[in-house]
Amino acid sequence: MSAKTRIVDLLGERALVVPALIATALTANEQAKYLLALLQMAAAQAENPQIPAPTLKAEREACGMEDAGLDRAIALTENDGGGQYHIPGAARIVKRLGELLTTMVAPLEKAEQPNAIEYAQRLARLIDTLPSGEGDMLDAPSIAAMTSGQPRAGDGLHVLVMDLHRDINRLQAAIANEDVAGAKAYGLDDADRAIVAAFMAGLNRTAALKFDHPGLDTVAARHGDTLLIQNDIGTTEAHVLVVKVTGHTVAVTYTDVHLSRLRFLQALCDGTDLAWQEVRTREAAALGDDDLFYMTLGTATAADVPGVCALLQRLASRIVFLIDWNKARKRLGLLVPNDTAVDILTWAAAYDFGHRAFLALGGERLVYDALEQAVKTPLRYGEPLHEMIGKDVARDYLRFVLQTTSTGLLQGQSAALIRDRVRAELFTHFRTADQRLLGICADHAAAVVRLASGLKAALRAAAGDKAVMLERNAIHAKLWESQADEAVKTLRATVRRLTGTEVFRQVIEQADDAADHLEEAAFQARLLFDAVPPETLPEPLLDLTDLAVESAQAYRQAVDLAPHVQRGNAQESVERFLEATDRIVTAEHQTDERHRAVTALLMATPDDYRRTHLLNGLSQSLERATDALQRAGLILRDHVLADVTFA
Repeated sequence: MSAKTRIVDLLGERALVVPALIATALTANEQAKYLLALLQMAAAQAENPQIPAPTLKAEREACGMEDAGLDRAIALTENDGGGQYHIPGAARIVKRLGELLTTMVAPLEKAEQPNAIEYAQRLARLIDTLPSGEGDMLDAPSIAAMTSGQPRAGDGLHVLVMDLHRDINRLQAAIANEDVAGAKAYGLDDADRAIVAAFMAGLNRTAALKFDHPGLDTVAARHGDTLLIQNDIGTTEAHVLVVKVTGHTVAVTYTDVHLSRLRFLQALCDGTDLAWQEVRTREAAALGDDDLFYMTLGTATAADVPGVCALLQRLASRIVFLIDWNKARKRLGLLVPNDTAVDILTWAAAYDFGHRAFLALGGERLVYDALEQAVKTPLRYGEPLHEMIGKDVARDYLRFVLQTTSTGLLQGQSAALIRDRVRAELFTHFRTADQRLLGICADHAAAVVRLASGLKAALRAAAGDKAVMLERNAIHAKLWESQADEAVKTLRATVRRLTGTEVFRQVIEQADDAADHLEEAAFQARLLFDAVPPETLPEPLLDLTDLAVESAQAYRQAVDLAPHVQRGNAQESVERFLEATDRIVTAEHQTDERHRAVTALLMATPDDYRRTHLLNGLSQSLERATDALQRAGLILRDHVLADVTFA
C-alpha cells in the first residue's frame, strides 16, 4: 500500500489536502512572525533613529516573503511625535497578517480539530479590532497589541500565532504517515529519508541526556523543493529550531528568549560551516521590554548529500544541551562567576555530559549539601564556591559534578550513590587545602625574597655612590609589599571556611610582618641618602642585608618543600625542609649579633644625628624582619612535623 493510500485509509479523503495545508500554514507562521518583528522593530527605529536600521532581508528571504520593498520599511519609518508611526507598507502588512492567520487556521478546520471553531472565532474578533493602517500610519498601542507574545497582556495576533503553531505541529505529528528514526514524517522521498535519518542519528545519540524532561520531538515534511525539519527542543514557546534543506543548502532558523543561550548554540555549531546572520531582537523601547526574543539564521552549502548529512547530524546532537540551559547557568552562577558557569556548560556539552542530570539531582543544592559537611561555619545559601576554594578549583570540581551526575544517571546509579561521590570529591578538594594554602604562602614568600634582595642590591649600589638605586627600590618595595598583602587577604578568606587550616593564617601573618619591616627598611634607606650625602655604609649593616636575604630565601625554600613533606615523600624532602628551617633560625641569631654591632658602632662614632637615627632604624627593621621570618618558619615546621609527619 502506497503512502498516500495509507493516509486515505486512516483519515479519509481530507488527508489528501491536510498535509499541503499544514505545509502552507507553517510557511504562513514564519511569514507572520517576520511581519510582526518588522512592525516592532520599525517602532523601535522611529523612537531611536540614531541607531543603524536593520533590513531583515535575510529573514524575509528565509520565510519566502517576496515583497522586497519591505527591506527599507524599518529605515523609512518616522515618528510624528504624537504616538503615531508612518511605516511604509503598514496597511498591506496588517491586511497580510490577517490573511496569514486565516491560512494557519485552515488545516485545523479541514482536519475538523475540536478547537478549530474557537480559533476561527478568535481570529474574527482580532481582525475586527485591527487598525486599518490608513495612510500607512500605526500607533504604539496598536503595534503592542498585535506583537505582544505575553498571554497575560490579553489576546493578540502574536499570541494567536503561537497557539496555532503549537496545534498545527500536533496535527502534523498526528497525520504523519511514517516514522524515520523517531521523526514523524510525511511526503518524503528516499533522498529525504536519508537526510532525516542523519539528523535523527545525531539527535538520538545525545537525547538520553534530557532524562525526564519533555522535548526533542521532530517532524519532517517535503514542501515543494524544500525538506523541512522542525524540532520542538523543550517547552518554551519562543524556543524553536527549524531546518530547511534545499539541494545541498542548509538554512537553520533559531529563536530564543535568551540571547546567551542563542550564542551558546552558535558556539556549539563551530566546525559545521554554518554562517550565522546578525542576531535580531524583538525588543522595542517604545513598547516596553516584556515581549522579547532573539532570532538568528545560519546557512551553509555542502559539497554533496553526505556533507549535508554530516552537518545535520552534528547540529542535531547539540540540541539537547539547550534544554534548561539558562536554568543551569543561573544555578551554577550561584557557585562561580557567570563566565565560569558558561565555560562549565560549554565543557559539559563538548564531552556529551550536559547539565540536565545536575539539575535533576538538585542543582546547586547538591553542592551546598556537600559543603555543609565540609566547612566549619554556617553557610549562607548562594555563597560562592569559588571564594572558598578558588575559581580554578571550583571550575574543575563542578565539571566533575556535571560529569558524575550525568554518567551516574545514565548508568542507573542511585541518587544516593551519586550524591556520595559528589561529597567525597569535595572532601578530596578540601583535603588538599594545605597544598593550595601553601601555594599562597609561596607566592607571599616570593614577595618577601624580592623585598630583601632588592634592598641588598640597592644598599650595596648606594655604598658605591649610586644612591638612585635606593629611590627605585623604595618604589618597587611598595609594589611588592602590596602584592604580599593581597596574598594575605586571599589566604584569610579561604582559611575562614576550611577546617584545620588556621595555622596557615598564623604563618603568613608572621611572614607579612617581615614584608612590612623590609618595606619600611627600603623607605628608611631612601631617606638616608636624601638627608645625608652618600658615604660608605657600616659593614655590619651590609652584613644584615645579606642575612635578611638568606633568611627570606630559606623561608621560601621551607614553604616550597612543605607540600612534599606532607605528601609523605622521600626522606630527602624531610631533611631539606628541616635544613631550611634551621637556616632561618641561624640567620636570626646572626642578625641579632650584627644589629648589636651596628648599634655599638653608631654609639662609638660621632655622626650627624639624622644619619645615626636612620642607620639605627634601618638596622632595627632588618633585625625585626628576620625575627618575623623565624617565627613563621617555626610555626610551619611544628605544623608539618607534629600535625602531618607524625599524624
